[in-house]
Amino acid sequence: MEFTSLGSGSGGNGTVIRAGNTTLLIDCGFSRRALQDRLNERCVAMEQLDAILVTHEHGDHLKGVPIVARSHQIPVYASRGTVDAMRQRISKFESVEYLLNEIEAGVAFRVKDVDVYPIDVPHDVKEPIQFVCRYNGAGVGVLTDCGSYTEEMVTHYSRVNGLLLETNHDSHMLATGPYPARIKQRVGGDFGHLNNRQSREFAQRIHHVNLQQLVLGHISQHNNERGLIEREFDNFPSGTSVTYASQDGGTDWLSVTSE
Repeated sequence: MEFTSLGSGSGGNGTVIRAGNTTLLIDCGFSRRALQDRLNERCVAMEQLDAILVTHEHGDHLKGVPIVARSHQIPVYASRGTVDAMRQRISKFESVEYLLNEIEAGVAFRVKDVDVYPIDVPHDVKEPIQFVCRYNGAGVGVLTDCGSYTEEMVTHYSRVNGLLLETNHDSHMLATGPYPARIKQRVGGDFGHLNNRQSREFAQRIHHVNLQQLVLGHISQHNNERGLIEREFDNFPSGTSVTYASQDGGTDWLSVTSE
């Protein structure tokens, strides 16, 4: 089982998970052309995508979903709240509606070889979810865009072998930075984004001996610095490879195996 970030941050998000004969795209916050370029760099053809899984309706996660799905007839999976938001935001919604599959947090479903587990998370949108994907005993999770974490989230992510985890901001940089007070409250609140300390706490809670790949992403360009994240994750258990997903380059392919 392997995964790669196509890019992570407020400028656009997308993660590809590949297992067996199945290729999944989690979110598509890029234009069709940009997505094509990023997939080409990783030797993935658009036609290979078996499904697009959507976490929520913010543009940095949704932007390219309608045109990519419509152009290549790719099924889309999203919560009812996200589908309702798409209906309000997308022109000519009916041209993509037949490709949409409504899913529910806590109710697993299968796309070809991969079992997908939608997970309820706290974020300031209609019905946000994040995902854990499993294949032959191995698991890869994506967890961004949540302002806090719950015990249920800890349980769901505690057996993954690979995880893309949000380290959005440093609390001090956010508090003293250029954002208006309203935005600071939103980003730093329980329904905003995880700060570095929260991310480290969560990673420590879910860590086990077979957590092989930890990717830190959705890093704010205004309210965080690589050095601050590295300091927070200093002395993280050495059996886990810790890497970073950039906005422009994402990551290379990362492989995980079952327990």
